[in-house]
Amino acid sequence: MSAGTDHGGVELVVIGLGPMGAGALRHAAARGLRCVGIGSVEPAVFAEHSGPFASHYDSGRVTRHVDATFEWAELARRAIADYPLLEQRSGVGFHRPVGVVYAVADEDEASAIEAVADRLGPVGKGIVRTVDVDPRLSPGSAIAVFVEPAPAGHVDPRRMIRAQLATATADGARVLADEVVRLEQLAGRGWRVHTSAGRVLDTGRVVVAGGPHTDELLAPIGPVEVAVRPEVVVTAVVDVAEQRRLAGMPSLLAPVDHPRFADVYLVPPTDYPDGTVRIKLGATRHQLLRADDAAARRTWMRSDEHLADLADLRELTEAVVPGLVSHTWQTHPCLITDTPSGFPYVDHLAHGLVVATGCNGYAAKSGDAVGALAAALAIDGSWRDPVLGAGSFRLRP
Repeated sequence: MSAGTDHGGVELVVIGLGPMGAGALRHAAARGLRCVGIGSVEPAVFAEHSGPFASHYDSGRVTRHVDATFEWAELARRAIADYPLLEQRSGVGFHRPVGVVYAVADEDEASAIEAVADRLGPVGKGIVRTVDVDPRLSPGSAIAVFVEPAPAGHVDPRRMIRAQLATATADGARVLADEVVRLEQLAGRGWRVHTSAGRVLDTGRVVVAGGPHTDELLAPIGPVEVAVRPEVVVTAVVDVAEQRRLAGMPSLLAPVDHPRFADVYLVPPTDYPDGTVRIKLGATRHQLLRADDAAARRTWMRSDEHLADLADLRELTEAVVPGLVSHTWQTHPCLITDTPSGFPYVDHLAHGLVVATGCNGYAAKSGDAVGALAAALAIDGSWRDPVLGAGSFRLRP
């Protein structure tokens, strides 16, 4: 049954409410726009879900400034600087500033990190190359190790999105738990948004931040070149004694010597919604997997193929956290949206339609800043950022 058409003066609709979309919604609302955010809720049982999936179904993601590329470091600087405001305004805590250990296997990358840290100004001064690493961590096959203190550490992406949406609604935005199934360009140069629940919204501007499903929704309008890759993470439940031993341990990113995996990221013990405390590890394959269409992406998230990586990921976790004690290990599927440039798309696909996708695995820590760029582009109609150039974020080279 149709829910009718909303002609109530909606100025902006944000499609997808992950870290980027929720960020775009809150920044647009803060500028006084009458805006609506539409996003699916996290499915209770993946195997029974037929709709879109997101990549933020998690409680631990690394956050840091340290990076070999200035654009990502600058986006992190902006996002991290806003964490305290988000937590204060929303009343939702999501940031754990325990610091980060960032290990690299290439001297050129180490030199690039040092150069970027110099460009970052005050926050970059805290990024230090050192041989002194938390003794509870092993940085793998690194040739250089950088340590970054708080506010680096980790975030809970579910709670961060809750904080973003609470702040957006406090500033007048509406949030709908729904799935957008079609976009229609209107003769008056606006857009009509159709949802699976039968809602129809007319708006002047749209930001599409649909994560691994962005290209599916936008295919009738124009191509969005992304590569969606399946990945697997592992979590290990730690008991009270192990929580005490690992208290205050920083997050870790490090190369590894492994036949299937090139590097890992590790989030120290953090609370999960089921009441457990878990340590988490994700790893990048030497040969990336691909999920090139809607069917492949949904099949990956609904299936139990991820179980095949349990032994290897447990081995890697125990290697970088020597002596780790856990009797409960679980793997979980994930989808990462990559772009050819390595930077997210923040660009017009059509008049009044801005695409914000392709965070290449960095959406949790920097998505709010990417969302701010998308909101500004949609509202202003042109790129006006004084520091970051539009060329890094274009849909076409």
